[in-house]
Amino acid sequence: MRVAICDDEKVAVEILQEQLKEIKEMMQTRTFLSSEDFFSAVENGEWFDVVFMDIDWKEEEKTGIDFATDLLKMSPLTQIIYVTGYNDRFSQQIFLKNVNLCGFLVKPVNKDTLQQLLEKAREKLKIQESEKLVLKEKGTIHAIPYQEIFYVESVGRKLVIYTLHDKMEIYEKLDDLRKKLPEGFLQCHKSFLVNMNHIRRIDKNHVLLKDGIEIPISRARYAETRERYFRYMGDTL
Repeated sequence: MRVAICDDEKVAVEILQEQLKEIKEMMQTRTFLSSEDFFSAVENGEWFDVVFMDIDWKEEEKTGIDFATDLLKMSPLTQIIYVTGYNDRFSQQIFLKNVNLCGFLVKPVNKDTLQQLLEKAREKLKIQESEKLVLKEKGTIHAIPYQEIFYVESVGRKLVIYTLHDKMEIYEKLDDLRKKLPEGFLQCHKSFLVNMNHIRRIDKNHVLLKDGIEIPISRARYAETRERYFRYMGDTL
């Protein structure tokens, strides 16, 4: 599980980080003391399953609730656990904006509650990861979670599937593969399929992914690409 801790108080970050270590589960943890650093990491392609988001950012005009709302647009599958020292100020506000909310913690964080929320997040993650593209190539079965596929490129008689960790090549037609994928995948060009969850923005001639990769958009598919992407993001929000 990939976890981020976002809080502008260094001591609070260190305490939560130590509590996560004591739970002794397989977690990759990154810490961020500024919202700018966090969103820069996300824009550069870093992926987090869970974000512990402090609500009260003293040096910012926005709250952690605003940041979580922004994150939903960039990474809709990332789960949010709010953390705050002001339960009376924020307990009702956390439901006013739509985010992928997993839970709410009050400082000092209770270890048992923390572990229960992590289990809840892990169960949801298991459901997401069970949604996989299953392929057979040279006698080997590959099961790739949809969320880990960034894009697919057709090169000659092969398809190259670019994922979060690697890439693989298979012999299959792009149209046939497209029929196996869910609605979150968009064909913006005769040679490319893109996972809309990984799109940063759509420009005139290309789709820009969160890791900086540019995928061309054909003229014939430009209007449909924009319409489908904005409709999909509207449904996600």
